[in-house]
Amino acid sequence: MSKSILSKVAAVACSVASVIALGVCASAEKLEVNGTNYDLDTSKVNLVATKVELTLDELKAADYKVQYDVEVANNTGFAGCGVRLVYPSNAGLEVVPNSKGKPGTAGAVIKSMMPYVTDNPEEYNVSVGCSSMENGEDDGLFLTVDFKLPASTKAGDKIPMKLEVDRFLDDATHEVAYKVVDGYILIKDAGTTKAPETTTKAPETTTKAPETTTKAPETTTQPVVTSATTAPVSSTTKAPDTTVSAASSTTTAAPGTAGTKVTTSAKAGSTAGNKNTTKAGATQAGDTGAGVAVAALLLAAGTAVAAAKKKED
Repeated sequence: MSKSILSKVAAVACSVASVIALGVCASAEKLEVNGTNYDLDTSKVNLVATKVELTLDELKAADYKVQYDVEVANNTGFAGCGVRLVYPSNAGLEVVPNSKGKPGTAGAVIKSMMPYVTDNPEEYNVSVGCSSMENGEDDGLFLTVDFKLPASTKAGDKIPMKLEVDRFLDDATHEVAYKVVDGYILIKDAGTTKAPETTTKAPETTTKAPETTTKAPETTTQPVVTSATTAPVSSTTKAPDTTVSAASSTTTAAPGTAGTKVTTSAKAGSTAGNKNTTKAGATQAGDTGAGVAVAALLLAAGTAVAAAKKKED
């Protein structure tokens, strides 16, 4: 397993009021080790037991061996230490000695502080101590221990790893404030992948709608001219009923002729119910019929006069 990569990521928040009132400034920081973030306290030295995750196949490929690291972050300075890395008694862990036969390897942070590492299998821990005349203020690797897990280990097993501190002193043998962050060893399922912790802020995009001006079409409405043609009106004119009667009926007996009657009936020229249908502008008919009736009446009257004159003769 590759060495831990230590990096600090942002974040200091300090209240002016608290500085004035208490003389302290509370702050926060994140430590990233092998892609995992840890919450830290930047007012103290942070001792971090890392979080190791691997699949069962990876564990088998490494012959069930796991390299486990302890890190130091926000080192305010220390010259003496006594720390224990504690693991569960029922975890079945076995400490694998390094190339020098030691149960662990002191990291670069305490390399110059006459470190020593001790395996305490009865107490299920590996302890590390250091001592120096001067404070060390470097961040980074504090301790590395190689463990071998039992062959019975299966996917889903999680082994908690804790840190216990006996002493943490500066070069004047004063206690140094510290914070402990516990970790673990986790055997993941083959299909489980830890997603990186990322925060992505969506870009602020302002889209201005295009200004569109639509001109209404010019419409000219001409008045509708309607040509009205008045058809000739058909009219039916009923001629007045006209009855022309002969002036009188005269019966004249011829001289010497008994019982002989000459009766002239002049009921001629009686025109009744004559109808005349004319379109406008035409010549009315019916005047001719009236003339014929008058002529017949005159003829009858002349005949009667002639008969009376003959009788007188």
